Amino acid sequence: MALDAIKEIKDAEAKADEMINAATVEAKQIVNNATVEAAQKYDEAVSNAKKKCKDILDAALAEGNKAAEPILAKGKVDSEGILNLSEDKKNNAVKLVVERIVKMNGNS
Repeated sequence: MALDAIKEIKDAEAKADEMINAATVEAKQIVNNATVEAAQKYDEAVSNAKKKCKDILDAALAEGNKAAEPILAKGKVDSEGILNLSEDKKNNAVKLVVERIVKMNGNS
């Protein structure tokens, strides 16, 4: 009877050891799976943040370019107007500047 009790205790201890080992293996698997899942979610969050940042930047650039179009067009028209001034107007402008310099400096 005592031997039976000892055998039952040993069997129970062996079964408990097996359960502990199985639980340890399962816990390690759970931790590994959680680590992999956390890394995937982190990568996904970073990827989404980068995409959102790029979308915002692209929208801002498009808005800036759209706002700059009329300014650039006016500048182009103005510069073409200056470049296309008649020779008479250019000569008159030069004379006007020279006259003002001469009047300011006297004997220049």
